[in-house]
Amino acid sequence: MESGKFYYITDEYYRRFSRCNLMGNKEEDEYGKHGRPCFYCFQDEGYYWMIPISSKVDKYNRIYKEKIKRYPNYDGIRFGYVNGQYRAFLIQNACPVTPEYIESEYRIENNSVPVTINPELASELNGLMRKVIRLYRKGIKIVITDLDYILEKLSKDEEQD
Repeated sequence: MESGKFYYITDEYYRRFSRCNLMGNKEEDEYGKHGRPCFYCFQDEGYYWMIPISSKVDKYNRIYKEKIKRYPNYDGIRFGYVNGQYRAFLIQNACPVTPEYIESEYRIENNSVPVTINPELASELNGLMRKVIRLYRKGIKIVITDLDYILEKLSKDEEQD
């Protein structure tokens, strides 16, 4: 796994942390497994911090505009292009994972090319995640996800290994 690339999280992660306000996993239906949401990866101190991306840009643009009215420096949502499509990056729904919870990397062109984003957007997202993590460690939570519970369980897993 590498920072700046995109991955899918396993169903096991969603089952284990089902009550942690994770962005919903797209259920399998008659058309098969959807493999969504897809997550942008940022690595920091032993964890991979995953930022979900969404195609519901209009919805998140409305939410972003509402938040900006109340919080002039709102860092919970950013927008940018992924694989030529405009997407919402939901920093407010970020979650930490360890490698065993990664199902696969998001790739295109017959699964031969990893999906990436432009360096400026990657730098902005990485900076925002550093800020979110730093604030979280100071007791300031700006992420909807229950980071306390997830990090506690992931830490216990590491201790047992």
